[in-house]
Amino acid sequence: MATVALTGANGGVGQAVTARLRAGGHRVITVDVSDADVVVDLSTSGGRRAMVRDVDELCGGALDGLVVASGVPAGDPAMLVSVNYFGALAALEGLLPRLEHGAEPSAVVIGAAAATTSAKYPIEVSEWCLAGDEPRARQEAARNDHGVYVASALALSLWARRAAAAWRRRGVRLNIVAPGFIDGPAADEWAGVLVEESMPLPSGRVAVPADVAAATAFLLSVDSAYINGVILPVDGGTEAELRSDDWPRPIGY
Repeated sequence: MATVALTGANGGVGQAVTARLRAGGHRVITVDVSDADVVVDLSTSGGRRAMVRDVDELCGGALDGLVVASGVPAGDPAMLVSVNYFGALAALEGLLPRLEHGAEPSAVVIGAAAATTSAKYPIEVSEWCLAGDEPRARQEAARNDHGVYVASALALSLWARRAAAAWRRRGVRLNIVAPGFIDGPAADEWAGVLVEESMPLPSGRVAVPADVAAATAFLLSVDSAYINGVILPVDGGTEAELRSDDWPRPIGY
């Protein structure tokens, strides 16, 4: 039985991942702003410190898995940056020492396929996030009312890709699941984006949370023991259709 911490536990993906892991006999320590084992606000520095402290107490200093699914899809742009990037990063960096004491430890970031398929997002937000400057990232986000979610997801995915090799040398795998549009409470909002951006759906449907949970459970398991640093699209083939010739790109080009 593995012990896994999961941020964003009350969202559709978080609930699906929790249910799948618990059905497999694993222990899940849930983290969210309410109705969770660890109730904290990851948009604040105090909430981030409390999250690390409380998860540490509950796991006894050792985690076998971590799922960062705390992305907020809509709302105040500055808050999105604080939760989706800096809150997620605090969970990853703060809980890495606990993962180092786990058995075959693995961390999974829930990103977004839109980070590689959308052309409409403020790249400056991503750049300030990756620079580690939360005030400037929030300031830049506040100037935009569109695309901040995608910009924060892109930044987090890039951070994870850059960190994956160093994490593996410390004994911990780090991968990213990049869902496409997910059926759920925000489905009506996404439907408008699908039409606006003429987004193809090769599989004939959008994703459901269980699709994302299946990919996440795989990347947490020993079945993926030699997989590290990947961005795994769970989008039914949308990214492949839109960017079929963009990957792989030879080094140096």
